[in-house]
Amino acid sequence: MEEKKKGVNVEVDELPEHDAQGSNDRRDAPKKDPHENDSEICDCRWCPKHSPRKRKLTVMPCGHMMGGRNLIVCIDGTANQFGEKNTNVIELYNLLLKDMDDNQRTWYNSGIGTYARPHWRSPKYWQQVVVHKIDLTIAWNFDLTVQAAYRWLADNYKEGDCIFLFGFSRGAFQVRALSGMIHKVGLIHKGNEVQIPFAYELYADPKSDNEEAPQVGSTDKKVSMAQRFKEAFSRRNVRVHFVGAWDTVSSIGVARGKRVLPETTEGMTHVCYFRHALALDERRVKFLPEYAWGGTTLPPESEAKHKSGRRSHSDRVHPQVLEVWFPGTHSDIGGGNAKNAGMDRSRPPQRWMASQAAELGLRIGPFKRELLLSEQIEFRESLTGLWHLFELLPFRRLTFARSQPGINTTRMPHLWSHRKIHDGQKIHYSLVLGKTESAYVPKARPPSDNPSFWDTLRNEPFQNSTQLLEIEMFYRGADAVTKILAGSPVDDLLKQIFADETGPQLFYDEVIETIRSWNERKPELALNVKHQLLHRTVDILQGKSGSIKLRKWGYIGTHLVELLKSGSDEDRRVVKGFQQQYTQDINCLFELQGHRGLVWSVAISPDGKRIVSGSRDNTIRIWDMETGAQVGEPLLGHGGHINSVAISPDGKLIVSGSSDMTIRIWDAETGMQVGESLRGHEHSVLSVAFSHDGQRIISGSRDNTIRIWDAAAGTQVGVPLQGHTDWVRSVAISPNGKRIVSSSDDKTIRIWDAEKGTQLGEPLQGHRSPVWSVAISPDGQRIVSGSLDDTIRIWDMETGTQVGESLQEHSGNINSVAISPDGTHIISGSDYKMIQIWDLETGKQVGEPLRGHTSCVMSVAISPDGKRIVSGSLDQTVRIWNAEGILV
Repeated sequence: MEEKKKGVNVEVDELPEHDAQGSNDRRDAPKKDPHENDSEICDCRWCPKHSPRKRKLTVMPCGHMMGGRNLIVCIDGTANQFGEKNTNVIELYNLLLKDMDDNQRTWYNSGIGTYARPHWRSPKYWQQVVVHKIDLTIAWNFDLTVQAAYRWLADNYKEGDCIFLFGFSRGAFQVRALSGMIHKVGLIHKGNEVQIPFAYELYADPKSDNEEAPQVGSTDKKVSMAQRFKEAFSRRNVRVHFVGAWDTVSSIGVARGKRVLPETTEGMTHVCYFRHALALDERRVKFLPEYAWGGTTLPPESEAKHKSGRRSHSDRVHPQVLEVWFPGTHSDIGGGNAKNAGMDRSRPPQRWMASQAAELGLRIGPFKRELLLSEQIEFRESLTGLWHLFELLPFRRLTFARSQPGINTTRMPHLWSHRKIHDGQKIHYSLVLGKTESAYVPKARPPSDNPSFWDTLRNEPFQNSTQLLEIEMFYRGADAVTKILAGSPVDDLLKQIFADETGPQLFYDEVIETIRSWNERKPELALNVKHQLLHRTVDILQGKSGSIKLRKWGYIGTHLVELLKSGSDEDRRVVKGFQQQYTQDINCLFELQGHRGLVWSVAISPDGKRIVSGSRDNTIRIWDMETGAQVGEPLLGHGGHINSVAISPDGKLIVSGSSDMTIRIWDAETGMQVGESLRGHEHSVLSVAFSHDGQRIISGSRDNTIRIWDAAAGTQVGVPLQGHTDWVRSVAISPNGKRIVSSSDDKTIRIWDAEKGTQLGEPLQGHRSPVWSVAISPDGQRIVSGSLDDTIRIWDMETGTQVGESLQEHSGNINSVAISPDGTHIISGSDYKMIQIWDLETGKQVGEPLRGHTSCVMSVAISPDGKRIVSGSLDQTVRIWNAEGILV
């Protein structure tokens, strides 16, 4: 990049401008923060000038406030840490929204036995190798991790915070222990960190619940030592909101003890919500799971009475405790079996856990893509090699007895036994949805001895007569869309979906995602199938649009091009009906994607059928106005950024100006360059325009000059027009071809005699900053200019005087202006990511701005019939807007 010769402006590139024919010229990069004047909230989380987004605060059944601040602790499984094989814990941590205005604080700890390694020649390295192996075996740092997480919570907790804890394997047991510690001894006040080891000892000691001591301030009532500590050192009424565990493993030492840490296997009802993902195919004795009640889902009678006083708020949608089985072994459920350096696998156990937490207040980003049917089931055998030896050894282990009371632990060898599914637990729908190369039968023992259990479960799953399936509403929506595409009956399924208040939204979302991906399906969907989905969706959602959060039309418009282009009149009618009823921002008809750089310039052909765009990616692209589809291949040849494009009055030629200091002429039909490049400018060409008879091309440049060219001969006509003292940003030519108007970084506008090449009158002065864009009205009587001073000004062509007051209701630099074909309206594009429409006579804004671009609007053009507006943006897209009802 090179420095601007005056002041501190640095060139990032030049930006284009638009004249009366629809051409756009190019200008330099914005001279100030594009959002410097922003005042309202937007969706960009990176903008330092925008206020934090305000969230609606909602009281949940447990008493916590959804929408408030979240504290999130993530603890990984044994030997798991960030790397090529990332677990669900790391992937979830990656999904968490962590910006300042997301109001979430996070803490992550790698699994037991993972540490940063010193150089291998260091004695500390070999010492750490030994410690590492011991830690992997007996987890002697288990309590240190729990205490570290507890310390972080104590340091950061504020009244009203929601605490979320997530863990995998031993990490899952650690977060369960952490939640139990907070319940038993409370969360100490900040500043009492030296008490944490003692607090952990009190928590871990089962006798601390029984030892009686006088209550603080009383000589009569006796309380336990743990309760007394809680009252003296801890905050009041701190309760963990959510615990998410992937396949909890409790074997902290060589074998499971008779007792485990308090509150970890006593139903998990001390937390607001507990979610547990379990592995159907894990068989290793050292990886036996710990259910909410340890080895069962049924509490002992004494425990049930003891816990009956705890707050419970289970409901049909969000039960307090939910344990769900998924296909796969231990590391299939928690992640870490497969390479996942991009942290984007997000298999069903991860998605289920994330969605459960999100429904209860966690704020996460979207998954990068939908899963294929072949990705629903993932299974890699874990019982291999030396693990077989452990199956023969007499470890103390759980029996998982299904009836209570019963023998809950034993030292009998495990002998490759399968896990047992207990009453109250669920089986995830991915088992039914998934497609595998060979028949998949889970290894876990079902709750009944029926040999056809798994086949029965897979047949007509949505009837779910056994109530064993955990079917997220998303899957019901996906199944409904699949049935519609296949032409199968769907009414009964839709009744189930719409029985839930969230059903219409989930069905609608699935339809939208299907539209976005249907061109990638194998085999490709036929046009009549696409028509059927849109037609049925309009009928199914009739009268429900008010309860649905609609997507913007631009989100799916380009995916409906084929129906619009190749379909019948009926297809187009259906698409239009869907657009009008079930999309928002329908003024944005298409978002055209393809450029890999900023779009500096757009122009529209005289017949209104084609759009031409020029970009920083050094390419010119042609688009179909009706369908938004790209026409042909990009036009290549320039050796620099395309700063400006224009189309000849007969629509046959395209002219482009570039940072390579050349102007090129192209055949609009073939995309081939016509003749040699026009050379003469000594610096970047920032703006080009055709005369109304198509015989002349006008160009403005960073060399401070304007040049006139013979379009047919490709030669310069006369001498350069000189007078500007800084870069010429924009040029336009009057309808009668007698006047050229130019604007410059010297803050002036100048009028020239097109035949003589002489300046007419004095420069038009009034703007306080560089003028990036000019346009001439169809009758040739008015000039409109847009400037970095955030104003639009209207000038009289004959007298050179300003007409009326400046149009100043803007926020951000005015990058481009255009005038409607009937001369009644001005269109402007600004740094504020929107297009504004103005009444040329009164100077008043007309209607609401057109919003949709995610960055500065650098160029605007209007179709000859006034029905369409086209814009190019720094967000690398071109958008087509519906102007009917606004301009015409």
